[in-house]
Amino acid sequence: MFLFPCAEIGVIPLNFTMLTSLSIGRYPTQVTYDDTWSILSNARQLLPNIDFSHINSGNVSIPHLRTYLTAAADREYDISIAHTFILFMIGHLWFQTANDTVSLKYLAVVNDLDSAAQYDWGSAILASLYHGLDTAVTTGGTITGFVQLLPYWFYEYCGVGHPIVKEEVKYPTYPRLRAWERGNKRKTNDQVANLFIISRYHIDHRIVEMITWKPWFNYTVSEIENILNAKLLSHKRMPLKVPNGNCEYYLGDRCLRQVTGEVHIPLDPPLSMSPHISLAA
Repeated sequence: MFLFPCAEIGVIPLNFTMLTSLSIGRYPTQVTYDDTWSILSNARQLLPNIDFSHINSGNVSIPHLRTYLTAAADREYDISIAHTFILFMIGHLWFQTANDTVSLKYLAVVNDLDSAAQYDWGSAILASLYHGLDTAVTTGGTITGFVQLLPYWFYEYCGVGHPIVKEEVKYPTYPRLRAWERGNKRKTNDQVANLFIISRYHIDHRIVEMITWKPWFNYTVSEIENILNAKLLSHKRMPLKVPNGNCEYYLGDRCLRQVTGEVHIPLDPPLSMSPHISLAA
């Protein structure tokens, strides 16, 4: 949850699925995370050029992964490019760390590309973002996880903090992040209207009545299965597990205004944040 001067707003499952199109809880298999891939000899099976200088505490540097992502003619069908690209996306985007690295334990995912489509990516990525926000608040450190999602999420509710897209492309676009593709941004004097000082002013002076509490209302894809499931989960209390074993609890009763548009009094926090409760509970 983010506590702004005028209101408390959370990143709910419905936001996540609408913006990314990733389902939550649809697939039964958790994203794999295996210690054995931290061994250099094992890592070299998929990253043949890696050595100890590229590794820090079991993590490989993102700059090293970039060296594999070339499209030279003699590497057109090199499977290592596919392996590295997925690991790069994991570390640079979905499970971003504070030091520009990604755990080698995620090579367990990369090693079995046939199973990758059956992993519950949505739950894992959302859990990682929750954990990154939680850790940043408690330690004062950098937010980790899929942090690139946050400016777009906030824009949907408050209309500030990110370049405004053309209204005619917003509602038919799914996932909603595609609405910010190049050419869809509204510009002023040939510059994107996204000045930090102006954005901060609008955030500090925003009132409850100026918040769009249901940005997905009457959206063109609001009745597809992934969206309906995400809306249902947004009402619930449920644990979400990060692949590295950390768990975060989503408390839907704290965010019901973002689902129903009406103010609700939240329940007391649960006495036990058990990671063993299923998504369907």
